[in-house]
Amino acid sequence: MNLKLPPLACLIAFLFLVLSLSACSSAGLTLLNTRAKLHSNHTLIADIQYGKKTWQKLDLYIPNNTEKANNTEANLVFFYGGSWDTGHKEQYYFVASKFANLGYWVIVPDYVKYPQGKFPTFIEDGAKAIAWLKNNIDQYGGEPQNIFVAGHSAGAHLGALLVSDQTYLNNVGLEPNDIRAFAGLAGPYNFTPTKPEFVRVFEPPSNYPKLKVANFIDGDEPPMLLLHGDSDKTVSLKNSESTLNLIDDIGGQGKGIIYPSVSHVQILLGITSPSLGKSDPSTDIDQFFRNQMRIE
Repeated sequence: MNLKLPPLACLIAFLFLVLSLSACSSAGLTLLNTRAKLHSNHTLIADIQYGKKTWQKLDLYIPNNTEKANNTEANLVFFYGGSWDTGHKEQYYFVASKFANLGYWVIVPDYVKYPQGKFPTFIEDGAKAIAWLKNNIDQYGGEPQNIFVAGHSAGAHLGALLVSDQTYLNNVGLEPNDIRAFAGLAGPYNFTPTKPEFVRVFEPPSNYPKLKVANFIDGDEPPMLLLHGDSDKTVSLKNSESTLNLIDDIGGQGKGIIYPSVSHVQILLGITSPSLGKSDPSTDIDQFFRNQMRIE
C-alpha cells in the first residue's frame, strides 16, 4: 500500500530533507519562500537604497493586518547569515513574512560580503540600514519608536555587535537605546577565526578583539534574547552561554533559550515550521519583543 501525503506535506518533507543535507541552500530557501507566499499578509517594497553602494539595498515588508501589534507599531530589522560570503535578502522572504504576519514592519537589508568587503564593513552596513529605518519609516506610514533587531548565524553576530559596540550606531547618528531589544539565533558571538575562509574575512589578528561581543558587554546594551540549538554543529552553543553569563554577571538584561535536539539549520526552519524545526523561535522572539515594547 502506498501512503500518499497531501501536496503541502510533501513540500515540507522535501524541504526538510534539502535543508538537512545542504544547510541554507538556494533550493531549500526557495521552497521555504514558496510555502510562505501561500500565507503572506503584507505589502512588499523591494530594493530600497539605504546607502550609496550598489549592494546597500533593503526590502520592506508592511503588514496589512496590525491587529496582533496591539495597535502599537513595531519594526524589525533582520540580518541573515551565510558565513559572511553568501546570502541575499530575497532568500529570507519566509522570515520577513512570518513577522509581518505578526504585525511587524520588517526590513531585510543586504550587506557587503567577502571578498567584496571585510570586517567591519558589513557591520557598518547594518548600522546604516537601521539608521534608514529610524529616519525614513514614517515616509511609508510607519512609526520609528519601537525598533527591534534579530539575526541568524553571521547575521546574529552582526546584530549583536551593533547593540553592544555603540561605535557603529554612533557613527550613523544613533545610540544603542534606539534599539528596544535584540534576538539572536545561533550566533558566533565570541569566536576566534581559525579556518582560512574566516581568517580572510576578519584579519589582521589585531581585529579579533573587536569582533567578540563579550568585549563590549557592559550592562547598558538593549535586552538580548539568545536562542540556540543544543545539536548545533556549526556554531558552538558556548557562544550564547558565555555571552549570557557575562550579561548576568554585570547585571544586564539577557535571556537564553536552548532548544533540545535542534541544529543550526533547524532553528531557522522553526520560524516557518515549528513542528519540523523542533522549535518555535518566532513565537519566543515575538513574546520577548512585546515585553520590551514602548507604548506612546
